[in-house]
Amino acid sequence: MSSNDRNVDRRGFLTGRFHSEAQGRESGPARSLHISSAVVTARPERCPDIARQIAMLPATEISGIEGSKIVIVMEGRNTGEIGSRLTAIALMDGVFSANLVFEQIEPVDDWGAE
Repeated sequence: MSSNDRNVDRRGFLTGRFHSEAQGRESGPARSLHISSAVVTARPERCPDIARQIAMLPATEISGIEGSKIVIVMEGRNTGEIGSRLTAIALMDGVFSANLVFEQIEPVDDWGAE
């Protein structure tokens, strides 16, 4: 596929939306579940409080806390959703960094009631 066959901008890529010049239309994100893990580095004395804040985010779990590191697992419908949540975590007071470690994408046939 040549670069003329597909026009993908950064925002479209991050949100899972692609624009194809050949098709002349935008298609929505594929039906998939993104399961990601990340490591958050924070002030050690603030880790329990920061972990509680992170756990309040939608589809986000705390897997463990050790020293200044918090391991989290997140679920979302696309990479953009995961990236946005990770950015929100990185901007929390007392957080030094929030880095994606792993992402697995699983096809989903039925989202259930929306």
